[in-house]
Amino acid sequence: MPKIKLPVTRYYGSKRKLIEKIWSEIENLGLEFNTVLDVFGGTAIFSYYSKVKGKNVIYNDIFTFNTLIGRKLIEQTSNELTYDHAVALLQPLPNRIYLNTIQENFEGIYFTNEENAQIDIFIQNANALENDNQRLSAYYLLFQSCIIKRPYNLFHRNNLSMRLNYNGGNFGNKKTWERPFDELFSRFISELDEFTFDNGQVNRAVNSSALNCNEVADLVYIDPPYFSSKGSHTTYHSKYHFLEGLANYAEIVNNINLEKNNKEIIINKSEEFERPARFLHDLEQLILNHINSIIVISYRNNGVPSIQEITNLLIQCKPGCQVHTIDLGMYGYALNKSNKVNNEFLIIGTNNPL
Repeated sequence: MPKIKLPVTRYYGSKRKLIEKIWSEIENLGLEFNTVLDVFGGTAIFSYYSKVKGKNVIYNDIFTFNTLIGRKLIEQTSNELTYDHAVALLQPLPNRIYLNTIQENFEGIYFTNEENAQIDIFIQNANALENDNQRLSAYYLLFQSCIIKRPYNLFHRNNLSMRLNYNGGNFGNKKTWERPFDELFSRFISELDEFTFDNGQVNRAVNSSALNCNEVADLVYIDPPYFSSKGSHTTYHSKYHFLEGLANYAEIVNNINLEKNNKEIIINKSEEFERPARFLHDLEQLILNHINSIIVISYRNNGVPSIQEITNLLIQCKPGCQVHTIDLGMYGYALNKSNKVNNEFLIIGTNNPL
């Protein structure tokens, strides 16, 4: 079987390099399922792979910006935004008054002044598009371009100076950081043309916290935030708050935490699955919310709680439970300064013994 091509994800903890092995472990168990719920959708890689496999997919994520990406890749079947149209969205329309939210509030933090002005104009022009397909494509282009122009692809630090003064090292790509938006748009338009397709199902993307997601599916995939045993933890909200702000542009001004150097935008900030002390409690509630579904939990070793603790919890809820180790080879995770290879585990629970 030819290798399945996947969108290039730039999201922390993405399972893009592992998804084929994860899916093989699920298939090898002979589990029967037609519908899939991806509770922590993130980059939509598990959802996308499920879509390729012909499943009826429900993508869910707490963040609006991720859900917009999910709607583009999972719900929709084509891309109707041309490159020329996308580039035109960077220019102000005559007789229209534009807000300067990013320029006025984030100077010198994430992007240059010129880029901030382009972001302001583009997001407002995108919001005004009446064609839903084109509008979602525009969001995809902007979010992906903003991510790729950032050191580490993250927004939890006020570090534009790192990008501008970069002289080489063991991370990043100065050439990519400095590519203009219109040049990056060409790349991402090509991605959308290639990766939006129809699998014959009515797939959906929904925007909810994990514990408030009331969707029902045969198989529920759970890829929750990971807590290092070393104790340091930066929330996903902190990593991507700027993109969540762009997805809720009109609300940015009233939701900036001025006490933080990076002016974190607090829209959709949540403690759900973000506190190690409550992780198992939250996970138990999530499992019980989907007690009639096949549960597949993806987690790494050396984390808190341990794989054994998560397994013990699932066993209490599901009579059939197995733990599978994903062979990572030489694959490690970005920002893993120790450069040690992590092990990925699948903890799978069913209502019948496996």
